[in-house]
Amino acid sequence: MAVGAAADVELARLMGEATAAEARYAGQHCTWSPVIDLNYNFRNPITNVRALSDDPARVIRLATAIIEGMQAKGQIAATAKHFPGDGMDDRDQHLATTINNLPFADWQRTYGKVWRAAIDAGVMCVMPGHIALPDYQGYAAHPVDAPPATLDAKLLNGLLRQELGFDGLIISDATAMIGLTSRVPTAQRAGAVINAGCDVYLFPDTLADYEYLLDAVRNGQLPEARVWDAARRVLELKARLNLHIDPFGPKPSAAQSGSYQQAAQTLADKSMTMLRGAEQLPPALQPDSRVLTVTLGAVSQFSYLRPQPELAAFDEALQQRGFRVEHLLNPGDDELLAKASEADVVFINLLMLPYMVMGSIDNLVGHLGHWRWRSLFMDHPRVCYTAFGNPYVLHELPHLPNLLATYSESVVSQRAAVKVWLGEIGAEGDCPVQMPAVRIQPLAA
Repeated sequence: MAVGAAADVELARLMGEATAAEARYAGQHCTWSPVIDLNYNFRNPITNVRALSDDPARVIRLATAIIEGMQAKGQIAATAKHFPGDGMDDRDQHLATTINNLPFADWQRTYGKVWRAAIDAGVMCVMPGHIALPDYQGYAAHPVDAPPATLDAKLLNGLLRQELGFDGLIISDATAMIGLTSRVPTAQRAGAVINAGCDVYLFPDTLADYEYLLDAVRNGQLPEARVWDAARRVLELKARLNLHIDPFGPKPSAAQSGSYQQAAQTLADKSMTMLRGAEQLPPALQPDSRVLTVTLGAVSQFSYLRPQPELAAFDEALQQRGFRVEHLLNPGDDELLAKASEADVVFINLLMLPYMVMGSIDNLVGHLGHWRWRSLFMDHPRVCYTAFGNPYVLHELPHLPNLLATYSESVVSQRAAVKVWLGEIGAEGDCPVQMPAVRIQPLAA
């Protein structure tokens, strides 16, 4: 979404080039990106800041540039995902088959336009999600019964291959997700996914699933011709990437790496978006001012893979400018109020990203004893709020006096946020999604 906010096609293309150069040097040949979903539902926990925008035209401009940058030199294959399009449901396909509930005519002028553009740009791979498109599949009256794209030949062979003209490699989304496993028994799953049109079965239980595939061919559930077709597409992709010559690429030069780092910082700087309170910039600070930084966010269920980031680069950037910085992580109310009373300015840094809490993107640190930060601005003259990730927290916090959106917790985004708050750069980003409005749900008759 930071790329969407910066809206710079050349920077998007350069991001693709950098990804390709660094990946191929490491022996990586396929990237499961870009996400080309449209983030229409602000509560969708899969897309959120992984999506470029909710505007098809903006997604097309930037996604095609990323794809072209990745694939220009034949180093890696880009993968557009998640077909037929996530971003409508408010559920998580890790936990259920989710639904794109658009009428097909509406799908064609939104998601369909984006998918056609990605295919026309030559994207080598497509990843279907465990997502249904009931109106196209013939389940409009009973959408919950519609199978996910990973199990539906009508979506993969009919819509994707025949109607949209995609002739590359189809890679299933992760096959341990409940959006798939709740729809077909374990022993039939690999065969059903390949038979539906996927060429690669992602994250198998290799030895067991190999035997299940053999059984599916022997009992006639999986035609041998479909297996040969999938294998041919895998080999074609390897040939297009010249893996038979050398699976690795040259090490990026120091100059290249430096240019990539500078481009990443430039992109972050251009993405900074002041959603509210631009007139409050910058807060009045002296070189030795006392600064309190507070990171607030759910502890990730995947913390064993990705530890909770405390946004240390934000603190380091302030310290480099001579400020005395104290830091808190998810403090209770008493601790927060005591420390805030000693500070000249308080930076409340909100961290909410997809997958931090599986199944939801709402309710940022809402448990009792940890909610006073939401109204701290009523009792402290200088409180600065930054969303490092989900910009829609403004819907949950409608009375904030200010909110800077960075769309990311990356180091370059943290540094850029400090520069904006201190008035060193302007907040030039254009929010690439519409902020939700409070609506009254009519009662059913």
